[in-house]
Amino acid sequence: MITTDNRWIKQYVLGVGFNGPVHLATNNYLQAVAVKSAQIDTDECSILREEGNILNKLKGCPYIVQCFGEDESFEYAKWTYNLLLEYSPSGTLRDFILLNGRIPEPVAALYAYQLLTGIRHIHNKGFIHGDIELSNILIYPNNKLIKIADFGSAKQETSREHQVFDICSVGCVVAKMLFGKPTWYEEQIDDYQCMICGFDNPDVEYFDDVSNMAQNFLADCLLCDFPSRLLSVDELISHPFIQNAITTPGNDLINISTTVNDNPFGDYWISERHLFTTTCDKWIAKIRRLINDLKRELTTQLKPTEDMTLDRKIYIYRGQRLE
Repeated sequence: MITTDNRWIKQYVLGVGFNGPVHLATNNYLQAVAVKSAQIDTDECSILREEGNILNKLKGCPYIVQCFGEDESFEYAKWTYNLLLEYSPSGTLRDFILLNGRIPEPVAALYAYQLLTGIRHIHNKGFIHGDIELSNILIYPNNKLIKIADFGSAKQETSREHQVFDICSVGCVVAKMLFGKPTWYEEQIDDYQCMICGFDNPDVEYFDDVSNMAQNFLADCLLCDFPSRLLSVDELISHPFIQNAITTPGNDLINISTTVNDNPFGDYWISERHLFTTTCDKWIAKIRRLINDLKRELTTQLKPTEDMTLDRKIYIYRGQRLE
């Protein structure tokens, strides 16, 4: 076992995924990681362990979120499995679009390049991601770097048929960036394909201020029902929409891709225990806080009488008396 500084604390919940909550955790040195957690011996824990295994095999690509390792802790009377991940203080690409609206074409093209490069790495390692969407793409403080996250749906798969889904999903993400519509759903792909490929009259709401070059790129991504016309990841990277962006002066991809969070655990996969284990005192303190919160809630709704022993009611409700 590798020994590290165990003084890590889960501060608050960043979000709740399909397999459990994601916390922001910090240590005494003000380093931060994102921690995905699941109760041990559950289906969610098995999926989370597999996600960690996949991320460990995908190391080396700057456009895929870093996984630092894993931890098993005894937290509030439950054995918990924790996956230690790179934290992005700027949130997801979906958050960014909701706050800022549509993304300019040159920036969207730069993001598309990073997405495709990350997907190429995933496919070359024999996997598919299976869930490329705005909420699974992290954006970093300089707003030039993005990373693919959430590999809970990833599978070991090398067939072209399954890889096509990731490519089509890139088209959906780029469309949402260009149109500023993060709630555009996959059920609309058929209608959109007809418009983007000229089979139907374009919707002005979609195509306003979107260049023909960008429209052609989207068509090449979204033609998942026309395998003979669908381009490969390498062909899409060579598309003028991408090449014009990455060859623009100032878009130094080497410097962008090296803007990553330092690994607080070192340059190895950490296998640890009890990074977040809570003592009995902490557990009791949490229960006390819950009791006090309930007490305050009840006192705002009820007017205690001489016959009402509020503390006793709360202790019985919780099933345990705490002195």
